[in-house]
Amino acid sequence: MINAFGLNGMGSQAAELYREMPNNLRDHVSQICVLNACSHAGLLHEARTIFNEISLKTESIITTMVDCLSRLFMFDEAQKLIEDYE
Repeated sequence: MINAFGLNGMGSQAAELYREMPNNLRDHVSQICVLNACSHAGLLHEARTIFNEISLKTESIITTMVDCLSRLFMFDEAQKLIEDYE
């Protein structure tokens, strides 16, 4: 459902649904979907907040956050994020 919201330009609704999920049901797939939805909707603040709450940052999660920053032309910050997790 989060992914469907993201694919249809409803990033805020995707983030809201993610927030309503119990923490124990949030896995890397739901985290990637919500970050991707935020990325496509230009919701950088929401994406950053969610990214910072994720304890285990997989390569896919980091890549999705880099995509979010890059879509907003924040290339220096995207590069720094890559370097921080290399």
